[in-house]
Amino acid sequence: MKIQPSDYMKKCLRICFDAQVASMLDTYACIVTFEKGTHVIRVGEVVSSFYFIIYGIVRGYYIDDEGHEVTKCFEAENCFFGSECYRTNQSASFYVECLEECKCLRLPYSLVKKLISLDQQVGNYIQNLYLEEVGKLEHRTRDLLLMTAEERYISFCKDYPSLQRRVQLRYIASYIGIQPASMSRIRKKLKNQI
Repeated sequence: MKIQPSDYMKKCLRICFDAQVASMLDTYACIVTFEKGTHVIRVGEVVSSFYFIIYGIVRGYYIDDEGHEVTKCFEAENCFFGSECYRTNQSASFYVECLEECKCLRLPYSLVKKLISLDQQVGNYIQNLYLEEVGKLEHRTRDLLLMTAEERYISFCKDYPSLQRRVQLRYIASYIGIQPASMSRIRKKLKNQI
């Protein structure tokens, strides 16, 4: 039996919704699989969907003026990505790349807007997602401004315990604002502490 988008939403998000919402999800949302290395979002593209990660990891990153990749964020199972264009009504300002094979639920923005107007619980859930994202950004900004490189790495390991084993060290180094060589020294120093 094929699992419908509404089934994933109910199971992964632990929210209940009525038959009308389930029908809309099953009609307009779809399940997509991206190979490792796929760029789901590219700078300058107009994005029209959210993606909910069923399994896999994505990395959001910028490219600076010197051509270096600067990691902005990571998202993994049971998280969303693709909200920037929904929020800004502009094209994407950063790339989103799959670091592993990713199975995602694609939710068109138009569907999400309809669901928010139909179901208060869905609207509340979306609002809470935004508040969580703002909280993550505040936490990361504080870390970057006030912590040493070693403290930022420790904070990353606490905030994302499963990612340190699944993500290349150069991406983690970029995320916490250090060079890969510094990252190796920090990991060696903290080897038995984390």
